[in-house]
Amino acid sequence: MPRKPIPPSEPLPPELQARLEVFKRYTVEHAMLTCKDDELTQKIWEPGGFAFVLLSGPTGVGKSELQRVITHRMQTHAQVVTPGDRLPLPVILVETPAPFTYREWYERVLRALDEPIIEEVIYREMGTSLNGKKATSGRGRASTKPLDEAPELRLAVEKALAKRRVLAIFSDEAQHLMADGETEDLKRCWDWLKSLSNTTGVLFVLAGPYQLLKFRRISSQAARRSTDVHFPRYQLENPKDCTAFQGALLALLKQACLAVAGREAKKTELQTLMDHWPLFYRGCLGCVGVLKKLARPYRLSSPAER
Repeated sequence: MPRKPIPPSEPLPPELQARLEVFKRYTVEHAMLTCKDDELTQKIWEPGGFAFVLLSGPTGVGKSELQRVITHRMQTHAQVVTPGDRLPLPVILVETPAPFTYREWYERVLRALDEPIIEEVIYREMGTSLNGKKATSGRGRASTKPLDEAPELRLAVEKALAKRRVLAIFSDEAQHLMADGETEDLKRCWDWLKSLSNTTGVLFVLAGPYQLLKFRRISSQAARRSTDVHFPRYQLENPKDCTAFQGALLALLKQACLAVAGREAKKTELQTLMDHWPLFYRGCLGCVGVLKKLARPYRLSSPAER
């Protein structure tokens, strides 16, 4: 007799969970992702005098996946070309903390560079304890340095970036830099980024929603030193976009079938689903990142249920 379905309250068997994890890690190569990959990679190798790239687009379109793909590819290439323990890292990816603080951002960069976080020494030099509270220095006086600025951590970041020969830093969710979006907050962040760019020579790729473009309006210098990479959704009115979207959907459905049934989907099964592709488009509005969640098999069947 067939086994009963797996109750939603119970974990999946290891075999099924492994197949689901494979689907989660799967990245579908589609036209827009490939196009923006080429555009952004070219800007990393040759910034053309720009210090900042603003990677903007609607949520769920695939900006984070694009950064992950480029980071993985360039780091892997660097490891092949120059093997060793302290290989160059041409690109690193960090998520901008929220609420934003310089200290946490520096620490995330150091972790991405696989550098030791110089904790006790730095915190003691800054007059703070490991829990972030004020502490006295060796002479019994508290430091007057603002805790958020973390100048020693900045120096460690600058040295680590030079040592690992970093070309670009991807800052995902960079809208967190903008705090409340007040003009003074934006100018303060812009001055900090400009100073860090000047001292390190690193290209900063700031990724986020369209509100990130406010950085371009801070000053004429901000507009001159930054350039845009727009990652749009697929448009239903554009025939080429519709074809590319259907290709991405087909690839995801094939992977979903492998995850659920452990076999390749039959052409008739895929055709039945592809006949309803406008419904998938309606659910994600042309954003492939959201489309993957629609195609994801949340509960898998057991082998006896196929």
